[in-house]
Amino acid sequence: MALKLLLPSNSPEKPIGLEVWMERVLELADRVKGDWDADAVHDLRVAIRRCRTMADALEEVNPRPGWRKLKRASRKLFDVLGELRDTQVERAWLKDLGLPSDAVRRHLMHVLAYRGRTQREKAGRALERLDRGDWSKLARKVQCEARFFPLESVVFQRLALARLNDVVELYNRARRGRSRIAWHRLRIGLKHFRYVVENFLPQRYEVWANDLKRMQDLLGEVHDLDVLRTEILRNSRQITADVVAPWLEKIETERKKRLDEFRSKTAGNGSLWLTWRAGFKWGHALKVAPTVGHRIA
Repeated sequence: MALKLLLPSNSPEKPIGLEVWMERVLELADRVKGDWDADAVHDLRVAIRRCRTMADALEEVNPRPGWRKLKRASRKLFDVLGELRDTQVERAWLKDLGLPSDAVRRHLMHVLAYRGRTQREKAGRALERLDRGDWSKLARKVQCEARFFPLESVVFQRLALARLNDVVELYNRARRGRSRIAWHRLRIGLKHFRYVVENFLPQRYEVWANDLKRMQDLLGEVHDLDVLRTEILRNSRQITADVVAPWLEKIETERKKRLDEFRSKTAGNGSLWLTWRAGFKWGHALKVAPTVGHRIA
């Protein structure tokens, strides 16, 4: 029996595609300068990551030198923004989980404030090295190559299914081994799957977007908590053990909540792994529903 994916007929069109996100990188690069606001840093890094992830995907189905040029041009800025973003997120978690008088919070806020200044300087230099003219020229050059296969093509369906299979395997490893590195790798794999679906299979993404975002957010928060835990342990010699232990317990509690929710969404007959895999089976038919609501039947 063929599976039918019912889609809203009047869903708004969302600008997608590699050229859109490459232009977005330049817009956000202007916005981030100056105060290096945490949200602006996050938005710029996400835009760069989307470009890099799409380049990886397109390199598999339509090999061209432009994809590697894109990744080389953005690598340094992407990396230093990641370091700055981790520091900003750690500060936010410290404020959420600890009182201003807390010894761990006071010590780490001081450490991270100094580190953040250094990282902003590095990010500023990397941003200056991003040649806007070359980036715009590259965006125009890869535009046609990025559209070599049409949206919803079976080529992208197969690519997305391969990404999904990778994600499920990473999940099984993380669940069995329970290492923090394994959950981090799963987070990255899920992002790759999400961005392939979002930019190359927009009809499916319209249906799956909320679940994909929630799953990614859960793993993102787990990663944030793991980074904070590592930071506390790294500075534990400067902080007495009796105040460190409660922080590690709080972090573990918050981390467990998110992993429990993640596991619940992948268990039993309602598993999202099964739902998403069903969207790529042979005989699968895309249908447009007459109403705004959507479901998988």
